[in-house]
Amino acid sequence: MPTLFHVRDYRGATVEDLDIKPAISINPSTSLAEATDIAFENEFTNLPVINETNKKLLGILNIESLKNIPKNTPVAPVVKHYMLWFHQNARKKYEDQFSKNSSTTVERTKLNTTIKTPTRSRKYTIVTPLTPLEELSAFFNQGNFFAIITNDEGTFVYGVATPEDLMKYENSRPKL
Repeated sequence: MPTLFHVRDYRGATVEDLDIKPAISINPSTSLAEATDIAFENEFTNLPVINETNKKLLGILNIESLKNIPKNTPVAPVVKHYMLWFHQNARKKYEDQFSKNSSTTVERTKLNTTIKTPTRSRKYTIVTPLTPLEELSAFFNQGNFFAIITNDEGTFVYGVATPEDLMKYENSRPKL
């Protein structure tokens, strides 16, 4: 895997300095049309996807990846079929939960809602607004394509940072 960012001194800059827009979350049952409208209106390339009922973070929808969907695809045009699920067990639980209740209408969560923390002993890299950019660049160099910016407890999503955000920051600053 190629290294995106070379080791450099960001002179104390943190993720907060990237000026990331606040996150807007969607649900797996959100239509692709609504998701793309939200993304384009807010100039987002990634949208966090959360469960309608328990508010757990399930994955992310990359808007750029939707360009490759054939026009006559037989799959329903909802987010759950096109998102990146963080864990396949979460997908199965979600599908089981709503297949039993398929006759009931799902209550949608509000945009900009709090997210419940991951359970069990799963290890996540916590990226907060105060995370140094050196750590963020190392995170991206490990092959991660985005970072979900949360508070220290991981209970609230502030935004999504991408390598492009860091590159834009690097290009806007004078070279040392």
